[in-house]
Amino acid sequence: CCGTGWVVWREREDLSDHVAVDVSYLGGRGESYTLNFSRPASGSYVQLFKFIRLGREGYAHLIANQMANANYIRDELRRMEKGGVPFFKILDHGDLPVVAAMLNPELDLPYDAIDLQHALSERHWYVSGYKMSFHEPNTKESLPLFSDMPASQSMFRVVVKQNLTRPLAADLVEAIASTLSFLERSGKYYLQVHEARAHEGDDEGTSGDNLRTFRAGAAHTAC
Repeated sequence: CCGTGWVVWREREDLSDHVAVDVSYLGGRGESYTLNFSRPASGSYVQLFKFIRLGREGYAHLIANQMANANYIRDELRRMEKGGVPFFKILDHGDLPVVAAMLNPELDLPYDAIDLQHALSERHWYVSGYKMSFHEPNTKESLPLFSDMPASQSMFRVVVKQNLTRPLAADLVEAIASTLSFLERSGKYYLQVHEARAHEGDDEGTSGDNLRTFRAGAAHTAC
């Protein structure tokens, strides 16, 4: 694919596993293939066009709108409570159009941010959930990323892009509130799955297969 920065292999077996990086993304596993120092030039042309078209004033307006929508989502998450205790702990400082948060550890909930991600996807919102851990390549252990958080702790983030309007942000907030209500009603099923996965030594969160094993029961509870 000359000029696009892509190389295409006809057969999978022709591509060496040595250039693949196995990553956990959106609650699943995926392989990322990257050739170092190989980048297309299209991004530079698009960026130049945007600079010419929008200018400093245009970019300032876009960023101000993104920040306002991020603040709106952040404030709405802070208002969500369970028995007077906040549902979420906000992790970011509000200096970027990104909302980072985790379910409040004080509540000792039977579900985590990965479960929230999966349940939210039923509402067509895909909010990235992550474990605060990494796999040590030599020992294959799951180790904590931070000194003040266990490896089992999970978090999520909402990246507020320029095409996320206030009505869409409001819909996301409503979807999160509705999903929390579902998770609360279905908590015992998530607890069973997490206990089973802990017994199996798998810490990547609730998988699609495990979700299907109790979705019928959870749906019955939600009715």
